[in-house]
Amino acid sequence: MEAGLYLHIPFCTSKCHYCDFYSVTALSRKDEVVEAMVKELQAEIGFLGAVKPALRTIYFGGGTPSLLQAEDFTTLFNTIEASYDLSCLEEVTLEANPDDLTPEYLAMLRRFPFNRLSIGVQTLDDAGLKRINRRHTAAQAKQAVLDSRAAGFSNLSIDLMYGLPGQTTEQFNQTLEEALRLPVSHISSYALSWEEGSVLYKELMQGRLQQASDEVLEACYFNLIAVLEAHGFLRYELSNFAKPGFESKHNSSYWDGTSYLGIGPGAHSYNGSLRRYNVSSIDRYVEGLRSGEPARELEWLDSNARYNDFIMTGLRTTRGIMVKELEKLFGISKRYYCLYNA
Repeated sequence: MEAGLYLHIPFCTSKCHYCDFYSVTALSRKDEVVEAMVKELQAEIGFLGAVKPALRTIYFGGGTPSLLQAEDFTTLFNTIEASYDLSCLEEVTLEANPDDLTPEYLAMLRRFPFNRLSIGVQTLDDAGLKRINRRHTAAQAKQAVLDSRAAGFSNLSIDLMYGLPGQTTEQFNQTLEEALRLPVSHISSYALSWEEGSVLYKELMQGRLQQASDEVLEACYFNLIAVLEAHGFLRYELSNFAKPGFESKHNSSYWDGTSYLGIGPGAHSYNGSLRRYNVSSIDRYVEGLRSGEPARELEWLDSNARYNDFIMTGLRTTRGIMVKELEKLFGISKRYYCLYNA
C-alpha cells in the first residue's frame, strides 16, 4: 500500500504569535539539518515495511519550507527518488509563506515535482496580520496566489483563521469573501488555538488579550460552512474544504489510517502499529543522526489504541466511520464497544 512522506522544515525568519509548532530562526543551520534529513530518509526506509516503499504523497511542512532553495530541494528529492518508489506518486505539497512566493521562486519550484501549494494567508486584514506577527500583508497574500496560478500551479490551498484577537465575525466574513475571489481550490480554516508557550497565550494570561466568545466562534464556523458550500467547496473534514477532486490526499492519510514517515526535527511517523516522534531540537536531532542513534520517542499501539484512533479520526471526517471496515479491523464485538472503556 502506498504511504505518505512528511518533511518538517524547522526554520522561520520570525515566529508567529499563535504558533507552537517546532521552529527556530537559526537559518545558518539549514545545511546541517538538510544533511541530517538525508541520512534519516536513507536509514528509515524499513519503517514503511518495504525495501523500496511506494509513496503516494509527499508533504513539505514546517516551519517555513519556502525558505529552502533550489540546492536544498535538489538534495532532498534526489535522495527520495533513489530510496523510494515514486511510480504511484500523486501529490507533492509545499507549505509556503506568501511573501516567499515571488515569480522567480515559483519558477524555481516548477523544476521540481511540486503540484500543490498550501499558502499561509491566515487573514486578509492587515491589522490582524500585524497583531499575530505575520510577515506579509493582505496585498502580498493575494498577489502570491495570483502569481502561483500564473506560474502553472492549479492546485492551490490557503489557510484562514478565525477567533483572532479583536477579530469580529464581520471581519472574518470579509476575509472569506475576498479569499473566494482568488483562484484557490482548497481552504483550511481553523479557530485560533491558544497554545501554551505562544506569545498570544502569554498575553492572554497577562490579561492583555481576550478570547473570542463561543458565540463568535460558532457564528464564524457555521457561516464558513454555508458560504464555502455555496461556492462549491465541500467540507470533507472538520476544518477542510475543497472543490471536488481537490481534497488534500496527504492530510487525508492522517484521518484514514494510511502509514506515513515523518522526517526532520519534531516530525511524527505512523505505520499502523507504531507511532514515533522525533525530538524537537536541532542539536539532538542532528547529533542523533550523525551518531546512528536517532533521538525520538516511540509509542507501540495495542488493539485498543488503534481502535480509539480509528474512531476519533473517523469522526473528524464527513465520510465518518464505516461499520464494515471497523468489524473487519477489530471484530464484530467492537461495533458496540464504548470508546471510553478502552
